Amino acid sequence: MKFNQVYNMKQCLLLLFFISGISTAFAQFEKGNRYVGGNFGFSINKAESSTTSRSTYLAINLSPNLGYFISDLSVIGINPQVNFYWNKNITSNNEKISSITVSGGIGLFFRRYFPVVDNFYFFLEPKATYNSSFEEESKPRSFGLSLSPGASYKISPKWMVEATLGGLVYHKSYNSSGANQEYDDTRFALDLITANSIGIIYFINQKDQ
Repeated sequence: MKFNQVYNMKQCLLLLFFISGISTAFAQFEKGNRYVGGNFGFSINKAESSTTSRSTYLAINLSPNLGYFISDLSVIGINPQVNFYWNKNITSNNEKISSITVSGGIGLFFRRYFPVVDNFYFFLEPKATYNSSFEEESKPRSFGLSLSPGASYKISPKWMVEATLGGLVYHKSYNSSGANQEYDDTRFALDLITANSIGIIYFINQKDQ
């Protein structure tokens, strides 16, 4: 699964770069430009312990975003988030335990574009996010910081496609399960394989050429 994700992402980036070399150049970004867009992301992890227990974790993320250019190459913005998590564990006794969690949150981001050729850009995006589960009992909450690389290609004056890799991620979660039981989990990782997303952007106030 990891190989397929890396291979598909490489194909996407190479295709964007190839198309940019044979297409017509469009107007560059300008201070004051605004856009709306969205990303669809997924992450899957499988693990097996020495005691023969196995676990599978799947996360799906829907994330619309609103961006504003504070300069010709720099953007600030917000993005609401909806997250779906599925977790399955198979114990050493072959007992299956699964759970589903749905959460929502908000993210604040800054993005810096780096022009490569006409219409094609690399970018770096620092982001801070906060999420809270819709569950009433445990009310898990999480806070995250990330630094993600990516690439964008402008397919027309008003439309752009992009691909984002997971990058450097700090994640802290808090869970209260009642009966005075509380859990904290903090993670710090570099993930360019299992967490990536593709998205599309529409420029609101940029004129057609």
